[in-house]
Amino acid sequence: MRALASGQGLVISGSFDTRAIVWDAGKARQVTRAHTGAVTAVVALSDGFASGGQDGQVVIWGRGTTPLDLDRLHDGPVAALALGPQGLASGGWDGRIVVRGAVPQSFDAHQGQVTGLVAWGDGLASVGSDLKLRLWQNGALAGVVGLTSPPTVLASDQTALFVAGADGVLRRIVPGQGSTPPVATERALSDRPLPVVALAVSKGVIAAASISGEVWILDADTLTLRTRFDTAQGAVWALTFDGESLLTGGQDGLIRRWSRMGDPLGADPTPGKADGYDDGSRGAEVWRACAVCHSLTPDDASRAGPSLHGLFGRKIGTAPGYAYSEALRALDIIWTPDSLSDLFALGPDAYTPGSRMPEQRIPDAQDRAALAAFLANHR
Repeated sequence: MRALASGQGLVISGSFDTRAIVWDAGKARQVTRAHTGAVTAVVALSDGFASGGQDGQVVIWGRGTTPLDLDRLHDGPVAALALGPQGLASGGWDGRIVVRGAVPQSFDAHQGQVTGLVAWGDGLASVGSDLKLRLWQNGALAGVVGLTSPPTVLASDQTALFVAGADGVLRRIVPGQGSTPPVATERALSDRPLPVVALAVSKGVIAAASISGEVWILDADTLTLRTRFDTAQGAVWALTFDGESLLTGGQDGLIRRWSRMGDPLGADPTPGKADGYDDGSRGAEVWRACAVCHSLTPDDASRAGPSLHGLFGRKIGTAPGYAYSEALRALDIIWTPDSLSDLFALGPDAYTPGSRMPEQRIPDAQDRAALAAFLANHR
């Protein structure tokens, strides 16, 4: 499960298998498929919903399974969708924001990827890999706040903006006006830096989820921790509040429902390890971050990244069934433990420039070696 949204009494999900689904009382009411890659963002509209994908497309849906509109608006994956005052807005890995409204707008927002986008006041707010939080009004820059860590997600309750990322720290930011500086509060969610990959805010609380499967629910004003729980879903890639319930979308492909205090609602929410590859090794622990986008199952091309089954000895960009970028297919790299280590020592932007792989590194050489040993043992 890659994306979740709620609205109009319905829940909408987007998944790695290219489908977007509208759920009504736990039943799939509308199953759609128009993207050629993972559905990375969804948002409810007044009479339907919109989906954004790894393919750079933004698709408008009514109540049927045929798109009302479909445009490739970004030269790279869509990171987020937001319904702002001027219309539906999308932020992409190409650094641009595109607004579909009465007066369409398209503008360069960040140097590098846009990683989060929300409605804010009478405009928009965005975060990007350039370590900036930017405020926008009618396509014009209205404010900038510097960040200290690469952001992965952005949320808003219209009183504050919430940013989280690779360092596992949740930040509450109230942008300043005029000469008034911004006010920022932060809280480390764990004693180890677990990347936060999803946020949701509603009625005075904010929920944050990590690649570990843990979810934290905090007071939205003070960031005081109310509860923490482990979903046992693998990475929790998506969150949304549905009335008084919190929904989590995990690596196991399921949507789970919880109370605002982390109590499971409905079916047993702890089915076990999501990918079945936890052998207790250090390599398996490092693999958990990779398993957000990859599997070890042969011919599994339904996720954001290709299967890593039989990785070593394979030329880059050649796993069957996966739609690689042109930039990746043009590279002359054979995967070995050494080249895998180089990838995560240098980062994808430097080692595989032009690919769709998000920027991430594994600084510790021993962790890189443990991951290589794990992959070698799970072919």
